[in-house]
Amino acid sequence: MVGWETSRGHIQHDARYALAVLISASLIAACAACGSPSGAESNDNAARPTAATCKAPDFTGSYANEFKSAYEQSKTDLAKRILSDCRITDAELNEMLDAQNACLALYGLVVTKGQLARLRESALTDDEMNQKNTECAGKTDLWTVEALYDEMQGNPSNLDTEALHKSAYQCLKQRDLLPKPLSEQEYLAMEISSADGEAQIEEKTRTWNEFYSMYMEYDEDGSRNPNYNADKAQQFWQCQQDPLHQ
Repeated sequence: MVGWETSRGHIQHDARYALAVLISASLIAACAACGSPSGAESNDNAARPTAATCKAPDFTGSYANEFKSAYEQSKTDLAKRILSDCRITDAELNEMLDAQNACLALYGLVVTKGQLARLRESALTDDEMNQKNTECAGKTDLWTVEALYDEMQGNPSNLDTEALHKSAYQCLKQRDLLPKPLSEQEYLAMEISSADGEAQIEEKTRTWNEFYSMYMEYDEDGSRNPNYNADKAQQFWQCQQDPLHQ
């Protein structure tokens, strides 16, 4: 298995939370996730809608600029329709994936949220598979829509990085989710920033994982973590992902 590279224009607020997107050679593995973005239950919820009256070209709300830019970049009627009301529902993202799969079918490939796989035996190398996926995404506008969907899922209020981290700290502190007493400055010092080098990122990640180990279901060797607290873990990740709405 190899990584699936995309040209998405957004950066996740913390590298630790990014999922590795893998190519699977198994059709069964690929289709197990079909029809449900992000591996979650599809409930047709929008990626945190903005103002109900928002409509292109007069975009409003915390993601107004991002919707305007994505709308202007999009070439397909489908993408423009989806982006026109400042909302991207799970069902709409699946429409984009359907369009991508219509393009990929010619090459015997199928994509779900997070996976690219072969439908049948193919002479395409992994790099060639990624290239076909990239070409189709350029035609369908999938990555333009998907990048904004992911960004809104991870940061619904569109806070800047520092504000998001500070809000997450307050959320954790108020709900007694910090494993040990920690000042805001100490909390921020563990967070990865764009200025960090590889060694700093590795050290911060190690420290972060050790400090919050009770919220990790599995240990690094893949075994179940005996200290895992499922109830608190859910609250913990909610504070990390959307601290202002907990």
